[in-house]
Amino acid sequence: MKFYRYLHFLSLDIVLGALASSCFAARLFGTDPGYVWWIVLALSVWLLYTGDHMLDALRHRKKVEREMHYFMLKHRKLVIYSLGVVAVVNFVLIINLLDKELFKYALVLAGLVLLFYAMRHVFRKNRILQIPGEFFVMLLYMAGTWLGPAVAKEGGFEAGHGMVALIFLGVLLMNLGVISLYDIKLDSRMGIASLVNLLGIKATKNLLLGTAIAIYLVSLLQFLVFEMDHFSKYALILTGMCTILLLVLYYPSRFRKNDYFRLAADAVLMMGFLALLIS
Repeated sequence: MKFYRYLHFLSLDIVLGALASSCFAARLFGTDPGYVWWIVLALSVWLLYTGDHMLDALRHRKKVEREMHYFMLKHRKLVIYSLGVVAVVNFVLIINLLDKELFKYALVLAGLVLLFYAMRHVFRKNRILQIPGEFFVMLLYMAGTWLGPAVAKEGGFEAGHGMVALIFLGVLLMNLGVISLYDIKLDSRMGIASLVNLLGIKATKNLLLGTAIAIYLVSLLQFLVFEMDHFSKYALILTGMCTILLLVLYYPSRFRKNDYFRLAADAVLMMGFLALLIS
């Protein structure tokens, strides 16, 4: 557990989850975005999340509440130096080696990320115009991790691709929503516009339960339409993710201890690597 906590503090668990999600998409589309994509994805995700955590830690340094923020502030010189080095390496890779078409889409995505942070800053005190960060993160996370495999695909997309993508979005919403439920008190004290703080606990649980039911129904429809074909195998992996998240949602007494809920939420996304077993 101590090893995992360091992985979490350094955002390496998030990097692994992003790589697993992209691997899932690459196998689904039958594409290979190239080795540069995987390196750039890992470095970009690490920069984005570690940088965000460092900014949060500095913003709340007078009243530190998260263990991660203690870690960031304690090692801030090393972390900031590492962020600078990784940013330079990532920039060189993107400019010189990343596929040009992929580069254009990546620029658009980077603009959306900046827009997301700008909107959160502008509307952070307006309860009516506040938009739960989970919705932005869900869309940007999927766009970022699926971008390389999608751009590398030759030919059109099939209906099965769309259904699996829809299920994946549902899993992401459940993942982020479950974490939001567990962190509700902390998010409230820190003034974070999370899903639970805006909708309430009961409404959020109902939303996540409805999302899970929709995932099962779409997966069942996938099986009825395509039987146990290529797409149904991917839907099966996603329903497994959904089931684990439901357990985390309805058994808080078991998963709150030692932040096991966070470990489970991260492990769920890493299940994307199971797509490597699908032939």
